[in-house]
Amino acid sequence: MSLSDYLKNKRDFFEKEIKNFFPSTFKEASAVLKAMEYSFFAGGKRFRPILALTVCEALGKPEKDIIPACLAIEMIHTYSLIHDDLPAMDNDDFRRGKPSNHKIFGEGMAILAGDALLTEAFFVASKYPENDKLIKGKLDFIRELANAAGIRGMVGGQVMDIDQNKPFNTDFLYKLHMAKTGAIIRISALVPLIIYQDYTYFKEINSYASNLGLLFQITDDILDVESSSSKLGKTAGKDIEQNKLTFVTLFGLDEAKKKAKEVLEKTIAFAEKVPNNRYLMQLANYIFSRDK
Repeated sequence: MSLSDYLKNKRDFFEKEIKNFFPSTFKEASAVLKAMEYSFFAGGKRFRPILALTVCEALGKPEKDIIPACLAIEMIHTYSLIHDDLPAMDNDDFRRGKPSNHKIFGEGMAILAGDALLTEAFFVASKYPENDKLIKGKLDFIRELANAAGIRGMVGGQVMDIDQNKPFNTDFLYKLHMAKTGAIIRISALVPLIIYQDYTYFKEINSYASNLGLLFQITDDILDVESSSSKLGKTAGKDIEQNKLTFVTLFGLDEAKKKAKEVLEKTIAFAEKVPNNRYLMQLANYIFSRDK
């Protein structure tokens, strides 16, 4: 199967399965549900759930039992995008080629939609799957997800990103990216290990995912300079405009591309240590060569 067919297959599987878990009734608060659905079903790549499913397949574990965890991660990712686009944060009018949530529903409802997605993520992760054998795995996953999404991970990375007094140096940049983007990608790859309590390949997959998260952000930095708003589905060129600390603003475009290549090679090296690694390696190459 080609990678494009593989990605479509996994994405379609995820989209079909989450219908059993995504909230569908908020009688007294239907407006917030509409705002949640607007951003969640806006046509994202579903990279994080696909990564979890790819690791699951590589390890020969049942995929259906990790869908709630994958949904929880994607809900948190979506909430972060809604809040990122707000005027108080990145102030972007477009996301995934459509008007940002707050441009359609207003800032107040956009904030509530993000809050609802974040909270619902932990409801879904704690309730499903309703399998007593997976209780320990679910509990461990919830703890690790909170760690990845909160002040030790994504939120902490966002704070570092908007800090007006941040140092423009390599050490700070790596810490920022590993927290802001890398933490959620890392937990995505670890979902099957945590849910099924099988840590045989933890070191290899953890290292693979950590490098993959860094690679994702470096390519994002490059695309902000090289790609167009129409391709990205959001406003291009904002990193330089907002004086953000990125691999491009710190090292320059050519050096950023060299670093992306170096991180790709590390990512592939760790993937090679995992069984049935074909699509894990292809995912890394996909992230490296993507144009949006």
